[in-house]
Amino acid sequence: MFRSTFGVARLALGLVTALALVLVGSQPAAATGGTTPPGSWQLTNIGQRICIPAGESWWTYFWITIGGEWSTPIEVGARGLPVGTTTSLPHAPIPPGSSDGHTAVNLIAMTLPPLPFGVYRPELTASDGTVTQSVPVTIRVQERWGC
Repeated sequence: MFRSTFGVARLALGLVTALALVLVGSQPAAATGGTTPPGSWQLTNIGQRICIPAGESWWTYFWITIGGEWSTPIEVGARGLPVGTTTSLPHAPIPPGSSDGHTAVNLIAMTLPPLPFGVYRPELTASDGTVTQSVPVTIRVQERWGC
């Protein structure tokens, strides 16, 4: 019962996060502080973190948010993940286009192996083949789930 409660809580948190990103993404770049010049794109740091229990395998995801305009597909991924992490990109690459004043959103799902206590700081990456950008995320491994 304890694990199923956390599963429901994680699902609810994911739905709330998705709704929040849709609402933020529907605002013009100027309203969210964005200053992406025409003809360029920007991988946005939205301050993502997760706190998980030590010694347990854990499934999670992080959002990849991009604003601006791009003429080639943008490949997304992650680097610096803990050894043994597996990832999945259900909607990659991001096709050429424009965020039209909104934010293009993708996600990277991952299964983290059982990890010892500590703080891990991998990076989400995006590349159009010429420019590669990255933003940090934080994985805090502690006594129990929740930040």
